[in-house]
Amino acid sequence: MAEADLLYKITTLHILSKADYPISNKVLCEFFIDGGYTDYLNVQQAIGNLLDTGMMETVSDQSDMYKITDEGLSTLELFSERITESIEADVKTFFEKKGMEMRRDSQLISDYYKSSGGGYYVHCRMSEEERNVMDLSFHVSDRAQAETICMNWRRHYYDVYAALMEQLM
Repeated sequence: MAEADLLYKITTLHILSKADYPISNKVLCEFFIDGGYTDYLNVQQAIGNLLDTGMMETVSDQSDMYKITDEGLSTLELFSERITESIEADVKTFFEKKGMEMRRDSQLISDYYKSSGGGYYVHCRMSEEERNVMDLSFHVSDRAQAETICMNWRRHYYDVYAALMEQLM
């Protein structure tokens, strides 16, 4: 079991090292679960251990988006022989299939939180190459509205951006 745990951690670091953008918890789970490597709990345990040991970190304002640290890169280098040709092929295929989606996920953020005065604050952001292109925050009256806005942001972000630019230019 310890060998498998090490492999999950090294593979996670390997995936993070291949991307020049943050990778979401969801994407890591998809790779391991859909690829038949392990289950959700083992993925979360590996992620937690890597975070605790400083080998990966969350992106400052996104607790479910990760990037590899210098310590993680050094560790990966030490254990790189554990990445088999089969795992390397699976990672390559995964990036070929999901690369654009993963990049978009890292560039589109939407979340909400309860306001102390009632209602919810919604935050939606679109970024490119670590620069904010658009950053919107607003208040809505209930959680259902906040959830709907967050869900729709991923589908309509460009339309919102284009409409705002048209109105403001």
